[in-house]
Amino acid sequence: MTVKNIEITNKDDRHISVLLEELVNSIEIFDNRQNIIVDTTLWMAGHAIQIIKKMNKWDIFIWFDADDRNLKLAKINIENSNPKPKIILINSNFINLKEELNKVWIEKITWIYYDLWLSSLHLDEAERWFSFMRDWPLDMRLDNNSWKTAKDIINYYNAGELREIFMKYWESSQSNKVAHKIVDSRKNNKFETTFDLSEVIAGWPKEKSKIFQALRIEVNKELEAMEKSIPDAINLLEKDWNIFVISFHSLEDRITKNIFRRETKDCICTDLICSCHHKKSLKLHSKKPILPSEEEIKYNKRSRSAKARWATKII
Repeated sequence: MTVKNIEITNKDDRHISVLLEELVNSIEIFDNRQNIIVDTTLWMAGHAIQIIKKMNKWDIFIWFDADDRNLKLAKINIENSNPKPKIILINSNFINLKEELNKVWIEKITWIYYDLWLSSLHLDEAERWFSFMRDWPLDMRLDNNSWKTAKDIINYYNAGELREIFMKYWESSQSNKVAHKIVDSRKNNKFETTFDLSEVIAGWPKEKSKIFQALRIEVNKELEAMEKSIPDAINLLEKDWNIFVISFHSLEDRITKNIFRRETKDCICTDLICSCHHKKSLKLHSKKPILPSEEEIKYNKRSRSAKARWATKII
């Protein structure tokens, strides 16, 4: 069934689900078997509500979110939609995908999708502390149970460590200058708020958002989580079933593309005679990423950087 012009049903419309039609329409529900679908980043359940409407009462829908507040709000939204399938809620980062599914006796799944990293609530609400537009504590954690904050990184990483973060996640030749500027500035006063840091990096006004983004990625180990979770997800998929990844950052998309590309090859070693014994496990639905339509970008400007990649398990 192809769905057009899906109604946005979130009770809190500050977070508008990106590529909603594309994701929902890609998911095929079969009536002659149990469908087990995993949402790795539930947010406000915008994607989930529409997918659950397609499912049967004997199916299972599993939702992950490291942010317990997101889970509580999303649970209300989903319960209000009168879900048919069994719902399993998991308060954990998707880096723990395999381990957490084992805890609930799930060994194989039929569909999994990722809507990576921030919801609009994180960007808009002060207690989330992800933006530099207001004077907020330097926190940036998606999981409040995690001990390391942006404040810890800015105040205690040495110049070399800061430079490495900015080089890796900001990808700028200015990384060394910014790192030393931060270290020199904290000799007088430790950094406490977003404005403290914003003032010090004022010399890079056009790059400020990327510097803050690099810190957020480091705080939450976002790319490391992807590098572990996506291969685990592919291994958990049954044959002929699918993985769909929505990303908003070039590094996220690059990781997804590289993992998918590796899994479409029978050999990934460089030996003249293959010694890796790797077998291709995926078929891509398109070589190029799926992008939001012009219409979607008009009503949700935050969707303009989104890219999605979709693949099917073949072994």
